[in-house]
Amino acid sequence: MPSWAHNTLSDTTQSLHDYLDRDCQAISFPAGGYDGLSESVKQMTIDMERIAAHADTFEEAAIIARKKAQHMQSTLSFYKNLSIPLVQMPPEVLALVFERCVEIDTGGHVLSSHAMPWVLSQTCRRWRSIALSTPSLWQIVRLDTNIVENHNHGSPLDMLQTWLERSQPLPISCFATLQDVPWEQFNRGAIDLLIHHASRWRAVDFCFGTQSQLFYRLRMVDPNLPLLQSIRLEIILSETAGSMAPHWIAPNLKEATLFIQNYARLTNPVLALPWSQLEEFEWSPNTPKMFFDLSPTFDNLRYCFLKISHHGDVDGLQRYTLPKLRRLDTSGPYRSIVTILNRLTLPSLECLDVDTYEQIGPVADQLLSCIARLQMRSTCRISSLSAPFPCSAPPNHPYWLRSLELSTSFASFSVQKRTMSKPFPTFYFQQCFGTSKVLHLIYRELPGEEPSLLSKMVQMVESRNNQPLHGVRRLDKLSLDVIRPTEMPVLRISTHLAPFQRLLQLQRGGLILLGSVVDGRWHSYYGDGGWNDEDFRRSARRWARFGYSDWLYEREVEDYLKVSGCLDSH
Repeated sequence: MPSWAHNTLSDTTQSLHDYLDRDCQAISFPAGGYDGLSESVKQMTIDMERIAAHADTFEEAAIIARKKAQHMQSTLSFYKNLSIPLVQMPPEVLALVFERCVEIDTGGHVLSSHAMPWVLSQTCRRWRSIALSTPSLWQIVRLDTNIVENHNHGSPLDMLQTWLERSQPLPISCFATLQDVPWEQFNRGAIDLLIHHASRWRAVDFCFGTQSQLFYRLRMVDPNLPLLQSIRLEIILSETAGSMAPHWIAPNLKEATLFIQNYARLTNPVLALPWSQLEEFEWSPNTPKMFFDLSPTFDNLRYCFLKISHHGDVDGLQRYTLPKLRRLDTSGPYRSIVTILNRLTLPSLECLDVDTYEQIGPVADQLLSCIARLQMRSTCRISSLSAPFPCSAPPNHPYWLRSLELSTSFASFSVQKRTMSKPFPTFYFQQCFGTSKVLHLIYRELPGEEPSLLSKMVQMVESRNNQPLHGVRRLDKLSLDVIRPTEMPVLRISTHLAPFQRLLQLQRGGLILLGSVVDGRWHSYYGDGGWNDEDFRRSARRWARFGYSDWLYEREVEDYLKVSGCLDSH
């Protein structure tokens, strides 16, 4: 180092020491008088310039020092992170951890910047590289235009396109609710993007609301869908496009749900599926005739749910056999349901669920006779029957009840207050569905408002449990609940009622009550909906299919899965 540079460095170092020493007076001021003023001014000018030069040097040094400190901090953080086990994991193991993180993120969706795949791909370069090279993180595509946040990372369509591209080449499961009209332009673009990847569809669940144009865009789908296993469509059609329904070729399709309300009252399905290979089918045909037209193709159907919109007369007396159908659920006008039951032969039928739009008190006997004739005609053994039978019993009920002979499971009744004014010996007689071991009851009104509604039911249960007659099975399990209107979702039966206390006494004696007491109210395991384990398994499959999404959460389904041991931390 040159001597002049060394002298300058020494001077700067000494000056820094002086500046930091508050007791050091490094600046000299002129003495009083004017004799040496000129020299003093010159000296002060020199000192000021020297101090300013020192300040510039110190500021430059401080900037450089801070940059070095930041660099060292970054380097230090890097080496500290290397000691974290998560960072030390090889990419293939870290990818498995990422997959688990995505599974736990049940609230994430494509249009949320907080969705786990987006977060993982924006954390650091290494994580981003792993996230982009792991398409399984992007396999579940969830969209809901009712839940959209402000976007600062590009347009929603760009986010969807990026998500779909990153999921390639794996199969995808798409859940989309595109019924918000203000998002009409986005909805069209979104369905077009999803259609572009239709060859990778494994499961699709689309709700279009009243946007008919979105539904008809499905005609652009390539009919060859080799991976499709499940499809669910919900749409309200106010008009028809008038062209032939597209015919999809999907060799792996086993489950289909077509809830298509059609005010145009079409007589043919608006979408043609490989009907003969379906095993589960939920459908809302306009009339029974639409169902009968397809019935000959249902060779492998095991479960069928029909929600008939309107009644229509069916010509002829032809019967239709569904050889493998084990479960039939029907909902609609009373005449339509009777028409269907009278024309079907179901040799494998085990479970039957009937729900009429009307109150059927006066014609309950006719419905029961249709069910009994169906069983005798089909030579099947119905183990589970659910129907809105009132408590009052027409004269012919005992005969048809004996004819039914439910083998193992349950009968369900609709209990309503206005039927209590009549005598109803059948319901409380010990032989009421005496072969059933499980009974489910649904109340249309809260029993607390009319205690006799509950008291007389308990009387029947006591008689079945204490001294059953010859040929009558002891009742093993009982489920009961009340229908909860939308405006009263917390409506529950009080367990403080005297009749319910008698039920709890029977429980201590061995009767299994399918529910639990929570804060003095009865919480049925099954809720006020389905009473069949298969219903819960079906709902659970849909829930799991789309990553246990919060949008599809049902408390009863979660409780069922936990009790059955099929659910972990989800």
